[in-house]
This record gives sequence, structure tokens and C-alpha cells, in this order.
Amino acid sequence: MLLTGDQIMTRDLERKVAALQPDVVVASAGEVRFDIGSKIIMDAHEMIALAKLAAVKIVANHIGAISHCPATRTDVLNAVSGADLDGRIFDPDNGQTMTFN
Repeated sequence: MLLTGDQIMTRDLERKVAALQPDVVVASAGEVRFDIGSKIIMDAHEMIALAKLAAVKIVANHIGAISHCPATRTDVLNAVSGADLDGRIFDPDNGQTMTFN
């Protein structure tokens, strides 16, 4: 399992996923931005790119969790649904527990 923390898609992350080949990646999503600067966590398109790097399952967290998160769960899930990822991106409900084998 790889936990990305607050991160956007970068070459370093691509290399890390390729080197570690995790089964599950927990990644913050929702395109968080502050009043100045660029986004600090992934948007839906970056989540799709991450899923396409390897056959990993991705748990998207942080979506809509805070006021500076412009992307809603619906936004992210709509973008992901057309990406042909065989249901590999998950958006658990608040408090939901997930188990992976």
C-alpha cells in the first residue's frame, strides 16, 4: 500500500509507483487549491493517470472534505466512470472501512 498524502501527479510519484508496484494507493483527490498558487492535491484526471500507471486499486480520499476542495464526489466519479478502469478507483463513504486482499 502506498499513501500519497497531499500530492499532485509528478514524475517522482510515477517512479515511486513503478518501483514499489503497490496493490493499493490511497491518494487525496478533489483538486484542493488555496487563494494563491496551484492545486496541492490531485484532480480526477490525475487520479485516472495514476490508475493507468499500473493495475492498482486507488482509494480516493479527501474529496469535498474541506472548503477549499472545489471538486465534489460527483465530479470525480463522473470523470472516472468513463475512463475504463474496471472499478479500480474507490471513493469510500465517510467512516467506511475497506478491505483489500
